[in-house]
Amino acid sequence: MQTTRVMGEGYEPYVEQLGDKLIYSLPVESGFVSFYFEFDIRQTDLDVLLSDHYRRAVMEVTAHTLLQHSTLKGHKRFTQNDFDNLIATTLHASQEHLSAFISQINREHNISIEHYVNDIVNKRITKG
Repeated sequence: MQTTRVMGEGYEPYVEQLGDKLIYSLPVESGFVSFYFEFDIRQTDLDVLLSDHYRRAVMEVTAHTLLQHSTLKGHKRFTQNDFDNLIATTLHASQEHLSAFISQINREHNISIEHYVNDIVNKRITKG
């Protein structure tokens, strides 16, 4: 069965459809090592990814941050269940809950999610 890309271009995270299955794929660089992650998503998740630039960008940046961290020695590997929880928060939670989650990731990983999210959103809006 052939896959069809339904979201994403180039090296950015993308979604492919294989029959009834939707697969979110994300390359992650960590130093000189490259990792490639794939997780199942639902149609409702894809709908948000395609319609909400902000939540899509938050998903990309937080997923990359958490997945990169999971590749470090001694850290828990990221599971489909972990990814499902990330999707629930980044794509479907209230704006208040999402903001609290972003603040938590910023603190725990010494990062500014908003900076990267704004860059991604601006590029997508400019690109059309």
